[in-house]
Amino acid sequence: MKPTLANLLFSFSIAFFPSLSKGQVILYQWLNQPCDQNLNCATGCSACNLPAAGDGLFIGTNVVWSGIDVCPHPIVEGDNVVLTSNWPIAPATLTFVGLSGIALEPMQVDSIIVRHRRSADGPQRLRMEYTNNVASLPETIGDVDVTEQFQESVFTDLGCLPISENSPYGGFQVRMRAYQGGAGNWQLDELRIVASPCQSTSVGVAENFQRVLSESSTYVDVLGRPVLGQPGPGVYIGARKRVQIF
Repeated sequence: MKPTLANLLFSFSIAFFPSLSKGQVILYQWLNQPCDQNLNCATGCSACNLPAAGDGLFIGTNVVWSGIDVCPHPIVEGDNVVLTSNWPIAPATLTFVGLSGIALEPMQVDSIIVRHRRSADGPQRLRMEYTNNVASLPETIGDVDVTEQFQESVFTDLGCLPISENSPYGGFQVRMRAYQGGAGNWQLDELRIVASPCQSTSVGVAENFQRVLSESSTYVDVLGRPVLGQPGPGVYIGARKRVQIF
């Protein structure tokens, strides 16, 4: 069969961008399974406070629950949601849910996805803070409504975790602050941090994407179709942007 332009372009993308398909995920689910770090409470259940095992290149720590009351409760057999209460009306410095992670090769954090909800009188807002410099305090990257139904809040374009000559790894910190409610609770069911290998020319997903677009007049997708205007996430020949949400 005679190869088509689409087949040739697809083969080109696989041959020259093999690392694009190798995503990494740090996944927290607070399952009812024993591990080295467990959450326990008198009125609830027991939950593992560590992420699921990965391949050792992108690693998360145990979660820190600062200034709040914490109690895991099962929502399905073996799977817990973590009820957190005692949140302030306005965000407070010492009241947060926090974690950190490291990458043993240069990785780009594509997205952070939080599955959460609140009780009827629980916090109505969630502020997400992040830094890709472990020596710096996290900065606000989003502030979202919290509903009484489970929802997924997604935060993207978080930049690379470069490895320097002075350090064998890159790192990040995440802090979540629920606020603006009554005596009810904020419920955290799952947290996913998705990453992919850094591009050598990357200066942050959004910024690099716009810069490359302005430099290239030839811009097609992997099927050879011209792309006009503002393209969506994906892999392209010419300018390209890729955001992973697993």
